[in-house]
Amino acid sequence: MSSIERPALTPLHPQTRRHIENGKRLRAAAIHEFARHGLHGAKVSNIVAAAQLAQPSFYRTWPSKEAAYAELVTATIQSWQVATRLLLDGPDEWAFEERFTRGLDQLFRLITHDFDLTRLVLNATKDDPDWLRPFLQAYEELFQRAQHEGWVTTRLPAETLAQAVFALLDRFFQTRLYLGNASIEDTIHELTQLIFPMLKDSGGTS
Repeated sequence: MSSIERPALTPLHPQTRRHIENGKRLRAAAIHEFARHGLHGAKVSNIVAAAQLAQPSFYRTWPSKEAAYAELVTATIQSWQVATRLLLDGPDEWAFEERFTRGLDQLFRLITHDFDLTRLVLNATKDDPDWLRPFLQAYEELFQRAQHEGWVTTRLPAETLAQAVFALLDRFFQTRLYLGNASIEDTIHELTQLIFPMLKDSGGTS
């Protein structure tokens, strides 16, 4: 069988490539500045200086400091929500334990990829408990699916499982990963030792 010829990719125009690189530098500098000083303490002048760009570059990317802050926070939370909803995805042959372990590994790696960004989001949402509601809803839907598939046999309602598991994940993230007290692998091992037994039917009668 002859190989299929693929069209050559058109190189980016130098101006386009420069625009993309400038955007990356601005984003990294903005994350760093907001993580350390918050919205009100951050300065656009510090961001553009760290990115080694002129101030107009910032305003070509965002209309204001507030818009930059809101975009970074919102986009990051949305990416975490997507990773949460995909937690149990995988090939048909994967058992629940493998799905959960692999999905949790991907989620934790996403959240810990840039601690400045994580710190920025946590600081931005610390006075808004409602920001966690979509995550709790996602976990409830995951456990509803797991119970429907027969992966989870406990008689506890999916809502209860979601609240219990989310509380454990949040606690272990804060005390192990965020503080640098354990690796992702060790944290997941500890978590699964606690979580997996409570997902099985104890065999008792109600």
